[in-house]
Amino acid sequence: MLALGGPRLWRYYFLDLPIWTCGLAGPRLTKSILHFLEPDGLAVRSGYERLCGYLHRRVSPSQIDDVVRKALFVKIVKESDAYSSLRMSKKRFDRYFQVKGIDHLRAARKDNRPVVLLTGHYGSFFIPAIAFSHMGFDVYPIARKVDNSAATPLSTRIYLTLNYKFSERQFPAGYIYTDFAGWIDRKVVSVLNTGGILWTAIDFPERLYPHKRLPVKLLGLSSSLPSGMVRSALKRGAVFLTAWNSVESMDGLNWYRSLTIDEPIAGKPTADFVLQTYADRLTERISSQPWQWMGLPIISQYDEGGTGKTEHI
Repeated sequence: MLALGGPRLWRYYFLDLPIWTCGLAGPRLTKSILHFLEPDGLAVRSGYERLCGYLHRRVSPSQIDDVVRKALFVKIVKESDAYSSLRMSKKRFDRYFQVKGIDHLRAARKDNRPVVLLTGHYGSFFIPAIAFSHMGFDVYPIARKVDNSAATPLSTRIYLTLNYKFSERQFPAGYIYTDFAGWIDRKVVSVLNTGGILWTAIDFPERLYPHKRLPVKLLGLSSSLPSGMVRSALKRGAVFLTAWNSVESMDGLNWYRSLTIDEPIAGKPTADFVLQTYADRLTERISSQPWQWMGLPIISQYDEGGTGKTEHI
């Protein structure tokens, strides 16, 4: 039977989010959205409590509540990007992005080697290509194809399709599509061969993406990460950087996206080294701003060794 998702999901994607994006949401609508997202909040709460156990961190109930509140806010911002991206013109660049570390990318481009910007499902991660385009860089984000099976509600499929179409209008490079079965558009090869720039989130647990994985330490856990993209890029002499597009200043009305590009991953050019450095930087990010990471609700899936310990919170 076709998964329609229910009228509340349709309202969320195609009424609540557009109104929220326009800044017209009053307290009543905001309360309605948060009530609708309560199941997500419960999953975030459970994941954060587990994370605190992994990190041997004791937190108060009020601190947990704060993380859940911020995580739901990040989710709303991220999903509203389907609509806010339409207004992200070059003239209004400073309204939507604050950028740190762009000189790291400029330096990496000097010898015309391909560049891979490794990110995670962190903050508002869908649309940094728009910011890069306004700064003179053609960046190709790798994005998962919309699942058109009946397992995904029709409203979600339509929303995700619009998300790609609307945001792609704002940067010339366009998306490179992949899926959980391991397929990826061969366009990725031409981008690497011509010294292009890729933006890719590779923080998938094995259950979601079991292909070509290598072991890493992540959040102090025995885990693994997919290595196919890293291996292919290494063969073509790529430079690897990590980058994050977080949502900041969430306590007031004037929030913004902070795009940070870290220093290149220097050292031994092997897939193991690149992935572990990425895992270390991702761990640091999650530890300092756990509400930014979409992986919190499924964090137990990253504990592949079964060694994670949860403590009383």
